[in-house]
Amino acid sequence: MNLQLQVSKDRLDRTLGLLKHALDRRVTLPILQHILVDVRPKEVVMKATDMELAFEATVPGEGQGQWTMAVPGKKFIETVRVFPEGILSLECPDAGGRLWLRAKGMNSEHNIQPGEGFPELPAPAKELPVVKIPVLRFKRAIQLGSIAVSKDATKPTLSAVLVHLSKHHVRVVSTDGFRLAVAEVPCDTNLKDEVRLIVPKRALDLIPTLLGDEGEVELCWDGTTLFLDQPGLKFSTRLVTGNYPAYEKVLPAELPKRVIMDREVFLRTLRFVGLKKDDYNKNVRLFYEFPNLRTVFQHPDEGVNQATLPFTGEEQPFELAFNIDYLTELLERLPGEEVVYQFKDEVGQGVFMSPSLEDFSFRYVLMPVRFANSATA
Repeated sequence: MNLQLQVSKDRLDRTLGLLKHALDRRVTLPILQHILVDVRPKEVVMKATDMELAFEATVPGEGQGQWTMAVPGKKFIETVRVFPEGILSLECPDAGGRLWLRAKGMNSEHNIQPGEGFPELPAPAKELPVVKIPVLRFKRAIQLGSIAVSKDATKPTLSAVLVHLSKHHVRVVSTDGFRLAVAEVPCDTNLKDEVRLIVPKRALDLIPTLLGDEGEVELCWDGTTLFLDQPGLKFSTRLVTGNYPAYEKVLPAELPKRVIMDREVFLRTLRFVGLKKDDYNKNVRLFYEFPNLRTVFQHPDEGVNQATLPFTGEEQPFELAFNIDYLTELLERLPGEEVVYQFKDEVGQGVFMSPSLEDFSFRYVLMPVRFANSATA
């Protein structure tokens, strides 16, 4: 019997583009370099895993017969990508050891293996709690809330991201010890107790690419794994074990003063004065002298860059200094036309935020740098 299924090439290509993320790591089991392809009369279900991430995706189709096989993943993905748009036929003649891809005079043969050796993917138990989060808000919270992840791989919790769920909100939190980012999505989770999930940054960065922009995403979890469920796609990732820092203690409570800058102008100014920076000199000084903010970057060997921009808010003069990379990265990622800095005094910590955010909030705490003397450039 000639087993066959016809699918949309574009739909198959986009789906394989997600599964390829499970093929990026070096693995010891050769079967993990394969995609499990389960062909059915009305659809094809594909699975891929590196034992940390796992994907199960469904693509609709029309055909006959049912068979399961393991296909070398990267070659399969590369081949599908170069086929022309339209209908792509998957054929397995006489249920043999070959898979053929055919479309518009193009034919490609692939070795296959039996699917029995492919590992079972983790699946949530039915009694696990489920939280539904608006997709677009969750994606934006991930984008901002993960900005402060540590690059130090020896600190597994800080190089991951905290997803903090409580009864009325979901927070995405990251910190590297010098800065803290907290993005909060209002959401009725129906949870009785708070839940803290430490998610690998690699996995969390993938989630926005897996989701559309409409509807809700379902999250559930057990002691070791986070599960995400969307129509046509199931995704899971192992969680990081350990205790995440009590970040709430770092969030300043009373912040009576504020200054407001144009985000694009501020960013452009920092990029200019930061032309003097190097690996050992990264601190920019900010002199708020109402109504102008004077930015100064002084390099011990190459001299000074400075520039001014207008601001509104606090009229009493004060001075701040920050790591310019941390500040620039925030302004590059923050949406909206303005950025706000709220503070109690120039000595203590303050919070950067955007007044243009809707449906969720974001706070960015950046540790100020201390200078012994005041600069006058």
